[in-house]
Amino acid sequence: MPHRLVKSIPARTLILLAVVCATFAGSSSIQAQKPAQKPAQKQFQKQAEKVMTGRTVRLLTRDGKVLEGRLSAGSFRVNGVSARSVDGQALLSINLAADASPREAERITAGLVAIQGADRAVRDTAIAELTDIGLPALTPVLNAYKDRDLREPDALYRLFGRLMPGYADAADRSLDLIRLKNGDAIRGQVAAESLVIQPPGGSEMRIPLSSIRSLAMRQARIEKSFELHSLRHCTQIEFLDTGVVIGPNSRVEVTAAGYVRLSFAIDGWASDPDGLKVPGPNYKTNLVDGFPFGALVGKVSAAGTRFIVGRHLDKSGLGEGRLYLAVNDNGHWQNNIGSFRVKLRVSDAYDVGDPQ
Repeated sequence: MPHRLVKSIPARTLILLAVVCATFAGSSSIQAQKPAQKPAQKQFQKQAEKVMTGRTVRLLTRDGKVLEGRLSAGSFRVNGVSARSVDGQALLSINLAADASPREAERITAGLVAIQGADRAVRDTAIAELTDIGLPALTPVLNAYKDRDLREPDALYRLFGRLMPGYADAADRSLDLIRLKNGDAIRGQVAAESLVIQPPGGSEMRIPLSSIRSLAMRQARIEKSFELHSLRHCTQIEFLDTGVVIGPNSRVEVTAAGYVRLSFAIDGWASDPDGLKVPGPNYKTNLVDGFPFGALVGKVSAAGTRFIVGRHLDKSGLGEGRLYLAVNDNGHWQNNIGSFRVKLRVSDAYDVGDPQ
């Protein structure tokens, strides 16, 4: 299905999403007087609140904290010429483009230095952090690019796609990004006073919208299919970010097919997702970093422990954080070619972005 993009009209349009249909408590910041609701509007609101009540969300605040809890019902409003309603069943995530907080600005500056540095672990952590910060990092990343050749593999160059998928980009970088389950993306301005959630075993919390950086709705089931390239996404260069945040109860199912070549025309270095069964030509072992050469491996969070995925994985209890996948290889990755086709199914998790 082609992705569709809704752009707001400059200086006139405010998109105050029903997003979260019943999730944002408070009134719009654009209207001093609120028109009386018609019966049909009231009915729609009641239906929306019924849909939203009890939905679990994951919030990332502008000071870097992660909050998770069930939404409490509230009022919502949709304003603007280009506005459209989005209920909780359709919503995947929202990334707010408000200016970076002092902490975020500091982390963006430090992260851009780290991404271009030589320390791989520090680089991976910085990429994950800037990806979480999201839209406020977009302009600093663009400004960091230099007009030169040999862009790939380059972590800084690839970061742009994690921050902004091409189908959702717009001339106005100040617009928020709303991702829907049908593949659509909406660019507009989300406005409300606060969001009320109830953490597990805790009391209700009212979180000002001004303190929130992103929001994701927990999905009962997530399905994605993508190509995983043996050079761009090998363990020596960069793990593919699946765009899925898993939790302790998530079940992860992966099915992978295809062949990757780790030495161009030398067939002894070609592998399916399970990896080499015997050492490649002129080599004494089929293992590197404890896993077969060419095997599909994964990790949870940037600094997570690697695990074998292979042609098929069906496992729970992998940890909490973003799920990453890569082709296992050593430092001589320059002669890699080919890719695996991966089908991913995850239950009880958050879809926070496209596979990148």
